[in-house]
Amino acid sequence: MKVSRAILMVSALLLILSPAALASELRIAQVADIASMDPQKVNDVYSANVIRQVYSNLVQVDENMQIIPDLAESWENPDNLSWVFHLRRGVAFHNGEPVTAADVKFTFDRLKDPSTAAPGATHLKEVKSVEVIDDHTVKLVTARPYAPMLMSLSRYETAILNRKAVEEAGADYGSKVAVGCGPYRFTSWSRGDKVVLERYDEYFGGPAKIDRLVYRGIPEDATRLIELESGGIDLIPANFPYAEFVNFQGNKGFKTYTCPAMATNYLGLDVAVKPLDNKLARQAINYAVDKQAIVDAVYFGLGMPARGPLSPVIWGFDPNRGDAYPYNPEKARELLAEAGLADGFDMTIFCDARTERTSTAELIQAYLADIGVRASIELMEWSALLSETAKGIGGGFLLGWTGTGDADGGLVPIIHSANIGSSNRFRYSNKNLDDLLDRGGAELDQDARLKIYAEAQELIVDECPLLFLAVQEITAASSKSVEGFRPYPNFIPPLHGVSLSE
Repeated sequence: MKVSRAILMVSALLLILSPAALASELRIAQVADIASMDPQKVNDVYSANVIRQVYSNLVQVDENMQIIPDLAESWENPDNLSWVFHLRRGVAFHNGEPVTAADVKFTFDRLKDPSTAAPGATHLKEVKSVEVIDDHTVKLVTARPYAPMLMSLSRYETAILNRKAVEEAGADYGSKVAVGCGPYRFTSWSRGDKVVLERYDEYFGGPAKIDRLVYRGIPEDATRLIELESGGIDLIPANFPYAEFVNFQGNKGFKTYTCPAMATNYLGLDVAVKPLDNKLARQAINYAVDKQAIVDAVYFGLGMPARGPLSPVIWGFDPNRGDAYPYNPEKARELLAEAGLADGFDMTIFCDARTERTSTAELIQAYLADIGVRASIELMEWSALLSETAKGIGGGFLLGWTGTGDADGGLVPIIHSANIGSSNRFRYSNKNLDDLLDRGGAELDQDARLKIYAEAQELIVDECPLLFLAVQEITAASSKSVEGFRPYPNFIPPLHGVSLSE
């Protein structure tokens, strides 16, 4: 009898300790740590990736950037200024509070409140009022017709918050507390180390297949690779170093993924400082750089030179556009001379420490030197780069912009003058361009919208407050055990359907 009891105890212990009995955990490496778990306090893709797993929106996008239902199971437009959304019933936030139309109103009112200082407030710029019809019906009224409304509501910045959680947490919301109704609940955030999410079994879309997600910010490309190869992480969902990607494609021990990116990579130019305030100088910079050579050298051919401010996978991209500025250093020198800058000038290129960014900066530096522009390179930590460029950094800065699947989201945040001081990091202002972008958002006829955005893109290319660089392919990799992962063109893939095999 004693022996039997001992055997049973040992068997039970083995069962507890067996890999099959342990909680499944997906370890994910990103380039940087998150900035906050509050969707209204961030404008970076690394925070967005984590937020995407925790929160739900009224609507979402699928892998083809098409609108699909999320918290709203249906919607209609009674007139050109009204949007009525019907919420799913029986949905609860992670704190047990029911999801109601009042939470939607609270979320959008908070986002629009100037005191929130939300970078994503621009996505609701046309919303005049949010009305609660009943617990499961909410009505948005716009100041004028707003064609990209649904795409704006799919953005992570417009994720639905729980009023009670936000108000009770106060200043701790986003750092110690974050409450959504998505497939994973926020557990902890150790700054500079990791974010931990746990599966939310009551998720309205059904329980996720993995118990726990662990996000780590690892800035160094080499370190992320070592961690993947050694089994320290399971997934690099984007920004897999291009130099290593081809090798990994042939490695049977790992899976690799690609898809066209919505993002356009650029060298932003702070037009509020001399001589970058001179259009001729900015055009010279654009002619001076061989974009195809950068695509080949930095992205190993996985991309294309940018033909303007929008990626070809964004609705509203002008397919008739040729190369924005073909490589022509002689033309660049002529423009500098015309601008009174025949002897060149000094400038600084700011970027983070990613291999692709530093390599791009060094190539641009060499190309500019060829026309007499003396560029120094200054590396910055990611969050500092974002905050300083938002205020005006006084030089050039290497960034990319993803926006939404609509031209409005791809252009308005970064170049409309209303967003100077936040997402318009160029500090560029042009009334004609503002008018075009405002008209494009209000135009409900799709063909007419396309013409407006084609004109806007032409103006942006001519004024060039940025050096148009490249549209890249998203590169991702995982261990063989990861099943069901797909990269998204917006760099923000949902992980609800991802699983781990034995």
